Amino acid sequence: MAGRNAGKRWLSAAALALAGTPAAAGTLALKVALPQVDSATYYHPYLAAWIERADNRQQVGTLAVWYDTRLRDGLGKGWLRELRTWWRTVGKSTELPADGISGATRGPGLHTLNFGADHPALSGLAPGEYNVVVEVAREQGGRELLRAPFVWGGAAITATSAGRTELTSIAVTPGN
Repeated sequence: MAGRNAGKRWLSAAALALAGTPAAAGTLALKVALPQVDSATYYHPYLAAWIERADNRQQVGTLAVWYDTRLRDGLGKGWLRELRTWWRTVGKSTELPADGISGATRGPGLHTLNFGADHPALSGLAPGEYNVVVEVAREQGGRELLRAPFVWGGAAITATSAGRTELTSIAVTPGN
C-alpha cells in the first residue's frame, strides 16, 4: 500500500483562485481548498474555522464547523473532539447545531465562505491583528491546522497558508 500522501492531486486551479475577489466592507472571505485523496475509504473531513488574536492566540469566535449532520441522534457531534485545538478551547462548550456556523462536511475542491459583519465572530470585533485558523480531521486520514494572519480594520489584503496533507491551502480576505 502506498503512503498516506500517495496519489494526492493538488488542486492547482484552486490555488490560483485563492487570490479571489476582494470582500465587501465589514466582511470576511475565507477560501478553503481540500485535496483530492486517492483512497479506497475516503471520508469528508470535519472542519472548524475560527478567529484568534495574533498576539496570544486567544479564541475570539467560531466562523464555521462542518460535521456529519445526517447521523441519527446527533452522533456526528461526538467526532468533533478530533478537532483537538478547537475542541479544547471552545468546542466542548459550543451548542450545536448553531445557526450560521454549523453545516455538513464537504468534499475535495475549493470552498468559499463569506461572513457578514453581523456574524457572531465578527460583530464587535475590535480593529487589530488576528489569525483565521482552520483545523480539519478525517476518519482514516490525518489532522491538520493552518493559520492565516489578517488585520481587521486595515487594508483588505489576502493572506494565504499552504497545507501538507488534509488541507491544500486557505486564504482569508477581510473587507474592512
